[in-house]
Amino acid sequence: MEKVHIKQSPNDNRAYQHLTLDNGLTVVLVNDSSAEKSAAALTVNVGHFDDPADYQGMAHFLEHMLFLGSENFPDPGEYQQFISQYGGSHNAWTGTEHSHFYFDIDTPQFQQAIARFADMFCRPLFTAAYVEKERHAIEAEYSLKLKDDSRRIYQVHKETINPAHPFAKFSVGNLNTLNDKPQQTLRAALLQFYQQQYSASRMSLCLVSPCSLSAMEQWVKQLFAGLPSALPAKPPLAEPLYLAEHQAILLNIKPHKDSERLVASFALPDIQPWYRHKIVSFLASLLGDESEGSLLSYLKNAGLVNQLSAGGGIDGSNYKDFTVSFELTRTGRADTTAVLTALYSALARIKQQPLPQQLYVERQQLLHWSFIYQEPADALQTASQLSVNLQHYPVEDTIFGDYRMELPPESLYQQLLSWFRPDNMRLMLIAPDVPVLSEAKWYNTPYSVTRLSDSLLQTLAETGPIAQITLPGVNPYLTEQLSLLNKDQHMAVPEQIHCSNHLSVWYKADTEFNTPKGHIFLQLSLPQSIADNRQLATSRLWLELFQDHINQQFYTATNAGLSYNLHVQKQGISIHTSGLAANQIRLLQNILLQINQASFSELRFNELKQQLCRHWANSSKSKPVARLFSQLSALLQPLNPEIEVLIEQLEQLSFQQFCQFSARLLDDVHLEALLIGNWTRDNAAALQLMLQQWQAEQPSLGSKIQAKTYSIEDTGPVWLQTDTDSTDHALVVYLAAKHASAEQMALFMLANHLMSPHYFHQLRTEQQMGYLVGTGYVPINTLPGMAFYIQSPNFNCTTLYQATVTFFRDFLQQIEAMPEPMFGELKQGLTAQLAERDTSLGSRAKRLWLALGQDDTGFDLTCRIISALAQLEKHHFIDLLKQLLASDYDMLLLASEANSELNHIKTMNRAELRQAIADR
Repeated sequence: MEKVHIKQSPNDNRAYQHLTLDNGLTVVLVNDSSAEKSAAALTVNVGHFDDPADYQGMAHFLEHMLFLGSENFPDPGEYQQFISQYGGSHNAWTGTEHSHFYFDIDTPQFQQAIARFADMFCRPLFTAAYVEKERHAIEAEYSLKLKDDSRRIYQVHKETINPAHPFAKFSVGNLNTLNDKPQQTLRAALLQFYQQQYSASRMSLCLVSPCSLSAMEQWVKQLFAGLPSALPAKPPLAEPLYLAEHQAILLNIKPHKDSERLVASFALPDIQPWYRHKIVSFLASLLGDESEGSLLSYLKNAGLVNQLSAGGGIDGSNYKDFTVSFELTRTGRADTTAVLTALYSALARIKQQPLPQQLYVERQQLLHWSFIYQEPADALQTASQLSVNLQHYPVEDTIFGDYRMELPPESLYQQLLSWFRPDNMRLMLIAPDVPVLSEAKWYNTPYSVTRLSDSLLQTLAETGPIAQITLPGVNPYLTEQLSLLNKDQHMAVPEQIHCSNHLSVWYKADTEFNTPKGHIFLQLSLPQSIADNRQLATSRLWLELFQDHINQQFYTATNAGLSYNLHVQKQGISIHTSGLAANQIRLLQNILLQINQASFSELRFNELKQQLCRHWANSSKSKPVARLFSQLSALLQPLNPEIEVLIEQLEQLSFQQFCQFSARLLDDVHLEALLIGNWTRDNAAALQLMLQQWQAEQPSLGSKIQAKTYSIEDTGPVWLQTDTDSTDHALVVYLAAKHASAEQMALFMLANHLMSPHYFHQLRTEQQMGYLVGTGYVPINTLPGMAFYIQSPNFNCTTLYQATVTFFRDFLQQIEAMPEPMFGELKQGLTAQLAERDTSLGSRAKRLWLALGQDDTGFDLTCRIISALAQLEKHHFIDLLKQLLASDYDMLLLASEANSELNHIKTMNRAELRQAIADR
């Protein structure tokens, strides 16, 4: 067997081995001695493009069915329960031309998990009873997305392309497409599809583990040898995505949510052969630039758009849509021709000159740094990424393919630009008031199709460059050379290097990931932003306007490997900068200076106020379960009011009131900062000095604000109905601990860990009560709690609650009958999850910042939970389950409908419940 060298980063200490089995299965094995878990992923070159015409959705259905029992492991719930029991996770997806399956698990059980994983591909059962059950699960999944605008718009796209192209097929499936036919049962069609499509030669597998390469090779050869192997490679797609009549058209589409967007898409061929050059993403960076002189800058100054994104769009093995998407203002909605003319002026500017090599080299340099200082992904991320990459890159580029960026020939660049012309363009105008004539199948999306006028096409074709739109200049944030701290400068935990009434600074040098990156978190406690609902709403608008104000100025920083994020938090506003450590303190300083100097126009105030209200109103149209969780958060966290309250307050806000708020925003400010990564003590001292100097310029300083939380203690069980704007029934059952302690956290985490796979299997797979089913560990601040959630198109909330209680009682009986050693094994799965090391500097930084937010200044809460879990015995856990089952236990049921049958549960409206818990 010819050995292929897989190019890897010098920062990557893992060992790789490539092999191809006799049946054609392509495999990459990864030995990672530092991996906390082991993982596997398999990608197969089969997707919904391969669906039979009379069984659309079959590839998706097959993905579901593979999990429901195989010859050696026939129990349909055993796979997921085994994975979950031993600290793992699993999932799958079906795309246009590929399907992907993956899991991770504690390493001692890896071989057993692989045996189960392999068997479901080699010897699936496709049991008749579960064929019938799972087609209802597909129907529930389809129903769940009926109001999802991405699906609704996607369907219009499908109906307006070449109908002979497989993209036109209905990808999800439902009860209408997945059923018995007169000549063939669904099970027989499923088996036939599996036999005609699934073959080792179309599959790529990746295993990542601390186990040796030789051991993994032996397992793969033994367990995957039984894969079907007789199928040839799939023929390439022959039909074009678009015919001439599908170009130069306008699609008017009415969305479910209130939005106004214009999307221009240009048809390209398959771009995979150009992966070495990243030329399409480079062009996207030119069109999507947000700095001064950019297309976005010009359109914002003209009051036509709020946002722009470039380079997205569908892609596959013989097509690519390059989209430029504009979020329109009211003025832009009224004059879309002006927006398009500006787009073609930008294109004319780009076409006016050869490939701008200096800008290309800047992006090349950043990608090179990303590769040589590559941070290790965890086992599951690595397995999934490499398994997919094996389908697209030569084996030697399995890793490097994502980073490879070589200067393209000028002819290729010019060829790419040649496709950006009006007759090769499609437009989508997505707005509530567009004229429509048709309704898309499956999702009932109102739309219409019209030809673009010859005069518009000619105008756009003749549009030349204008002085106001230019290419980006030299990036000022790319001036410093990169260097790494010495390993001996590493610090185990953050150290508080400054503490006063008004400022706290924490510092941690971190060399473990051998990266020149760093993170700075800064919390501005601003009592003038959280005093009442008016201030809470206004602070969110202030942040929108501030980011709108600074994005142009700091876009060059984001193009130089830096990023910044600002959020309204429970104490005020937080700033998080990340990326290359060089120039990052300077970036933060510049952001703080802009906060001092910020002034806003009444025009942008009105525009963004309307946009934010629209965004909030749209969020109320999200999935019913998500709506209920949002309601739960609003009830228990007084600084997180309901969406309706925020909208009401913002709609009443005048520009004068906003200016008064902005003038007082920084009164009584308190700062808390965390610096972690490739930073020296001198860097930390410089940060401290900069923050002190900034504070000295503020009108007044204050103290840290203590978080407030409401509690449902002593309320007993309460039913709260919430309107979800959906015909689906939805229920969230929230149970909270009596107090916050490591012991209570361990108990509730264990309850969620053990119940989750069983609850899903019983209510989703066995009883088919809904598609969205699960449990979650839900801490409010540090108070532990857990929630059961379910969304169903067919069963009312009372039935869903009764099914949840029945499950709970059955689960308690199973625990009571469980031998002590088995209970100890179940605890070990959660212990392994909690004990996992940070897999990247970013995950570590977020964990430590979260700890500070919870006043865990010893950074040892997880250790205390693990210790409590070790001492937890079965009878402690049983006692908790019995408490939670008690008829008078404090429980909150958030439901999409009224309580009509459960007399032991009192009903309250939102105001009554809020008053009740606020008084405690």
